[in-house]
Amino acid sequence: MTCLVRPPRESEPALLRIYNTLTGRPEPLQPRERGIVRMYVCGVTPYDVGHLGHALTFVLFDTVRRYLEFQAFEVRHIQNITDVDDDMVRVSRERGLPIAELTEENHRVHLREMDALHVLRPTDFPRASEHIAPIVEMVEALLERGHAYESGGHVFFAAESAEHFGELAGRTPGELRAAPRTDSMPEEPEHLKRDSLDFLLWQPGTDAGASFDSPWGVGRPGWHVECSAMARVALGEQIDIHGGGADLVYPHHESEIAQSEGATGHRPFAGTWMHVGTMRIDGVKMSKSLGNLVKVSELIERGHDPNALRLALLSRHYREDRDFSEQELAACGELVGAWRRALEAAGGSPDALRVQPWRNAFMDALDDDFDTPRAVEALSGIARGLLEGRLEAATAQPTLRELAAVLGVELGEGCAR
Repeated sequence: MTCLVRPPRESEPALLRIYNTLTGRPEPLQPRERGIVRMYVCGVTPYDVGHLGHALTFVLFDTVRRYLEFQAFEVRHIQNITDVDDDMVRVSRERGLPIAELTEENHRVHLREMDALHVLRPTDFPRASEHIAPIVEMVEALLERGHAYESGGHVFFAAESAEHFGELAGRTPGELRAAPRTDSMPEEPEHLKRDSLDFLLWQPGTDAGASFDSPWGVGRPGWHVECSAMARVALGEQIDIHGGGADLVYPHHESEIAQSEGATGHRPFAGTWMHVGTMRIDGVKMSKSLGNLVKVSELIERGHDPNALRLALLSRHYREDRDFSEQELAACGELVGAWRRALEAAGGSPDALRVQPWRNAFMDALDDDFDTPRAVEALSGIARGLLEGRLEAATAQPTLRELAAVLGVELGEGCAR
C-alpha cells in the first residue's frame, strides 16, 4: 500500500452522502426522525467462527456509527445473530452440541475479535430464536395480504406479488431466474414452489433447538424473514440504514424488502442500503464454505497490531473488492507507528489553527460516501505536519488523536512504537 498525502479540498459536501445500492447513486442521508439514525447490519451465523471478510463489514459499519455519533446523531445500531439456520442444525448434529451452546461458543469468539478491533458493541444483538412470535405474525400478515402461500407444509413468499422485486439487485425477475446460484442462496424445496423466485417463510422440522410451534405445524422460519422481523421489533417498520456484505444483495436483502414492505404496506423498508465489498484470497472470495479463511485472532496472535489491522480494512473504499495482503497490513502498521510518533513530536510554532484544513478534509472524505482512504490521507497530513514542524503540537496532536478515534484507531496517550 502506498500512503499518499493529498492537500485538502477547497470545498466539501454540505451533507453526508452515501451510495444507495437501491438507487445506484450517492444520496444525502435523511433519517426519518431528526437526530436519530436507525441502522440494521446483518450479523453472523455462529455455526463457526468468523473471518476477515466479516471483520471488514463490522469495522466499516462501526466507522459509520462512530462518524454519525461524531456528528451528534444518536445511532440505534442493531446486529442480529442468526441462530436458527440450516448450517446451525447441521453443525450442531456433527459436533453433538446443542444449538444454544454452539451459538454461545462462537459468539464469544466473535465478540473477543471485535473488541480487539475496537468495534463498539451494537445497541442490541437480537437472536432469531427469540423472535419466533413476531416472525409468525409477519408470515400471517403476508398470507392475509396475498403475498404468500402454503405448499406441502411449507409457506413461501410469492415473488410475483412484489411489484419492485429485483430492484435492489438491479435485475428483472427474468434475469434473476436465469442467474446461476451462489453460495449465499439457501437450499429450498424447489418442487413445491410456484416460481423459482419464491422463497421460504416457514418450513417443517423437528430438529432440537430449531423447531417451534406455528399455525402451519412444528418447524422453523426461513432465513430472510428472520431479519425482517428482528429489524421491525428493534427499529420499527421503516429504518434509515440497512447494511451487510455485497453477497447479501440477492437473495437476502431483496427478499427482506419484498416481505417487509408486503407485510406492513410501508415503502421504503430502508432509506439507504449500504453493501461492503468482498474480501478475497488470490482472487477467490473468502468464505466458511471454502475454508480459505484469514481469522482476526490468528493475525493478532502473530503479533499484528489490531490498530494496523483495522486501518488495513479501511485503507480501501468499502465498496471495493480486495485481496488480503500481508504487505498492506505491514504498511498500515508503519503508518500507525508514524501517527504515534507524531503525538510525541515537538511540532512547530503557534500556527493559528493551520490544522483546520486537514480536519475539514477528513470530514469531507467521510461525508463523501465514507471515503476512508481519503480520511486516512488527511490524518497522515496532520502527522506529517507535526513531524516536520509545520503544525503546532497543542492544536494538531489533539486533532490527530480525536479523528483517528473516529476511524476506531486508538493511539493511546502518544506512546511511540
